[in-house]
Amino acid sequence: MQSVLDRWVRRRWLFRSGQGLLWQIPMWRNGRICSIEINYVNGFFGQLAWYLLILKYCEDRKLIPNVCLSGQYRDPKRGRNWLDYYFDMMSPLTSEEVAERVRYTKKVGDFEELGQPMPHRLSLEESTRIFYKYLKPKPHIMALVDDFWEYIGVDGPVVGIHFRGSDKITEAPRVSWEHCLTTLQKRLRIDENIKAVFVASDEQKFHDYVAGSVKDVPVFSYNDHFRFQSGDELRYQPGDELPPHRIGGGEYEKGEDALINALLLSRCSTLIRTTSFLSAFASIFNPQIKVILLNKPYDQCLWYPEIEILGSPNTTYLPENPA
Repeated sequence: MQSVLDRWVRRRWLFRSGQGLLWQIPMWRNGRICSIEINYVNGFFGQLAWYLLILKYCEDRKLIPNVCLSGQYRDPKRGRNWLDYYFDMMSPLTSEEVAERVRYTKKVGDFEELGQPMPHRLSLEESTRIFYKYLKPKPHIMALVDDFWEYIGVDGPVVGIHFRGSDKITEAPRVSWEHCLTTLQKRLRIDENIKAVFVASDEQKFHDYVAGSVKDVPVFSYNDHFRFQSGDELRYQPGDELPPHRIGGGEYEKGEDALINALLLSRCSTLIRTTSFLSAFASIFNPQIKVILLNKPYDQCLWYPEIEILGSPNTTYLPENPA
């Protein structure tokens, strides 16, 4: 007699097989093109992390990715897919050939809607390889990054510090500004070769706090279009002003700020950071960067790529209140 467990396993296998088949049929109709449109209000690098996972899925199955990110950061004047604003995307097909072959596009509003075949994480090495295989920041983006680095004019190592404040308290414990500054000052004492500090944050007052506290080396920040202005260093409460990426308007500029800050952080020799998709991508852009991580997400929010960075030999975990 078949056990209850055997029947459950069989039903589960049939469900997963059927789900996988329903996922593959449209791709066959598309001539092996995996066409997906994601319309989701989420941070720039949260969506980009999804994109890397989709690229890995397509690569493993010899599919041609055709992904449109049409939610947050979309500017109607610039086109439907905001990936096109910031990146040149490598593809064996022209956009005209893709349009001719695609018969079905899967539209999703959440990662889980992509279906069970999709991977949920990648190693940092695979993430870096896939990113540079399929994506290249636009020349105008790299020009802004290069111009700012030239403006810094520093001949030697730079320490980056990224503080993700505002509403991030819903996903990870908030770190005090004092702990960030103490960690930074200790790093400056340990390595006398450090020539400058680069600060990135969604909170303007954090920029001001670091710049007003560090005197031995120059402190630089990119001139972002948007920053959270009215919060204090103690806590963020629901009902406070929205973080920059959720403020209405200026969608292109918000994405530009995020990408440029992440690329600048990736050029630093050491990165002191709180948990954030933005500064996590600095480790994908530059897998050799040394990271000092000051907090980690709650267990239910420990997503890719942060979970990979926590386990990296290049990461030192330095929480404010060790257990």
